[in-house]
Amino acid sequence: MTTGIVGLSITLFAVGGSGSDSAVDTPKEVFIKRISETSWMKDCFPVFNYLTFSGHNYITITITITITITMSINSSLESITRAEVYISNDATCSNHHSFLTKLTFTTQLEITDKIISEESIEAYGINTYFIDSPDITELPPSYSLIFLDSEKLYYGIDSGSNLGGSKETRHSSISLDDYFRKL
Repeated sequence: MTTGIVGLSITLFAVGGSGSDSAVDTPKEVFIKRISETSWMKDCFPVFNYLTFSGHNYITITITITITITMSINSSLESITRAEVYISNDATCSNHHSFLTKLTFTTQLEITDKIISEESIEAYGINTYFIDSPDITELPPSYSLIFLDSEKLYYGIDSGSNLGGSKETRHSSISLDDYFRKL
C-alpha cells in the first residue's frame, strides 16, 4: 500500500498536482510568447510610390522601388526593423550598384483581442507605435491585424476604407500571399 501511495504522489507531482493551482496561459499570451524573441524576413518585394508635382498641371509619376525587410521582436514586443531599399530594376535586391539606402527603426507592438478578417482568418489586432530611428524622424501609429501560421507571419493589408490609420479604420483583410518568413 505504501508503494501505491508513493506512486500516486509521484504521478500527481509530475502532472502538476502538488496541491497548488497552476495558471494557464490565454491564447493571446501563447501567441505573444510565440512571436517574442523571433526574427522575420520579407524578401525583395516591390513598393509603389506616387509623387505629384505642382505647377500649371499636376503630374502623377509612379516610382517603384524594391525592399527587403528584416524584423526582430523581443520579449517586450519591441520590434527593430531594418529595410534595405533598391532601385526598381533589381528584382533580386542583390546588386550592390542598385542599393539606395538602409532604414532602421524601432516600434512598440501591442497585441489586442482576436479579430476575424474579411477572409475569415482568426487573427489578433496589432497596434504599432513608433519609438525611435536614426533614419526616420517620426512614423504615425498603425492599426492592423497579425496572424501566425507556423513559420509565416502575416500582417493586415489595406481594404476599402480600412487603411490602418486609426483603431476605427484598422486593417480588416489579410493576404496569404504576403508574409514574413521566420529566420
